[in-house]
Amino acid sequence: MTTTTPNFLKNTTAPSEAVRKAIVEAKELPILDVGPYLAGVPGALEQLGADVRHIQENLGFFAIINHGIPQTLIDESFHQTAQLFEISGDEKNKHRVGYHHQGYLPPKSSILQSTAIKEKIALNTKKDTNSAWLFMRERDANDPKVKANVRHRGLNQWPSSLPTFKSTLYQYQTSMEKLGKELLPIYARALNLRADYFDSMFQTPEYYQRCAYYHPEEKMEEGQFALAPHSDGSFLTLLPMTPVPGLQVMTPNKEWLSVKYVKDALIVNTGQVLNRLSNDHFIATPHRVINPPHKRYAMTFFFYPDDDASVAPIAECVQSGEKAKYDSRTFYDFFVPYLDDLYHYNDTNFMKEVEPERAMAQG
Repeated sequence: MTTTTPNFLKNTTAPSEAVRKAIVEAKELPILDVGPYLAGVPGALEQLGADVRHIQENLGFFAIINHGIPQTLIDESFHQTAQLFEISGDEKNKHRVGYHHQGYLPPKSSILQSTAIKEKIALNTKKDTNSAWLFMRERDANDPKVKANVRHRGLNQWPSSLPTFKSTLYQYQTSMEKLGKELLPIYARALNLRADYFDSMFQTPEYYQRCAYYHPEEKMEEGQFALAPHSDGSFLTLLPMTPVPGLQVMTPNKEWLSVKYVKDALIVNTGQVLNRLSNDHFIATPHRVINPPHKRYAMTFFFYPDDDASVAPIAECVQSGEKAKYDSRTFYDFFVPYLDDLYHYNDTNFMKEVEPERAMAQG
């Protein structure tokens, strides 16, 4: 006779007083030390699970320290990202973002809109001022999804004039992927699930890497942002902190909290995938980037499950008296319409490539 371990395992640990205080005061992000957990200290997982549960039910953003990503790698990645936006305009335009949403996105070339938060914030109609380079999971020409031209699963566009950029950023991405996997048990325990619950969903996790340059604008249009208010589509998002201000997070009172710099810390938040899985119990918090005082760079890492993983609400997260608030679909079937809903390009050549795909999806 074989037995199975139940998914639901109540975490009775209380959130720390520091986490409670940070959320009540809403002046800065809660800071969690994940070092003891990563070192296997007994009780650390349960405490982080309780803290993350309280954060994700209320604010949705926090910072982690002692996360194991070498600061030298983060610093070099920032250095390489800054160089990325200094290459010639001709080379940038050879790598313009297209059908797969991979490549260079010029400033003021898209409008960021999100129906998921339309009721919380007025619909954005202004072009974002930031520029960006967009990367998905690295693949080669023999990858089955590349051969089949699966949308958003193409070849990344790497600038030839920066010979060490690819190797540096790839190391950064794989380090972030490893950390993302290491954080999965925390979210499982936060949802009162067994620690290994998410393992099967992240065998070959997808990710989306956004290297952004927020250049100061002398004059912004009314209602325009460096990056307009939105909520992420990720399971979780990892973002190294920078001393240059600009990122703002919406608090439970619908006020904007300006994120304060914490040395060597990573910002962590969850997006719509975990929002769906938790049946809305873990929030996907709106956030934005305002015009910075001087040059600001960001290396946002959006961490996703496998393409074929289900993102329907987890049965144990549908509480007594509730109904599942989301349909049953794979992550990939969620991801494509999410990006189409969020990014609205004013590049007619791009739209010629994308609109047939949208028409087929709607047909």
